[in-house]
Amino acid sequence: METTPRLDRRITELEARLGKRLLIRSIRTSAEGFRARVCVRAFSVVVEYVEELPGYFWGYELLEELLDYVEGGGPSAIFYEGGLRYLATDV
Repeated sequence: METTPRLDRRITELEARLGKRLLIRSIRTSAEGFRARVCVRAFSVVVEYVEELPGYFWGYELLEELLDYVEGGGPSAIFYEGGLRYLATDV
């Protein structure tokens, strides 16, 4: 994942506040409307996001949205174009 110095700094600060490692990676999927997934674990938070999808580009805006979500203490969830769905339990 290529980021900006400001985004790198935000991730480092968020890891320190949470006391957890943030693992952020872009993924490709054919799932209709899928934007991202956040999996909250005991010692880490995994953030997977669709970086490119034909006709769409969310880029840093989506990453900022996901970091806001994690920072707000949100549970594990899957983000779709029309909203999000919470996962039954954290992984």
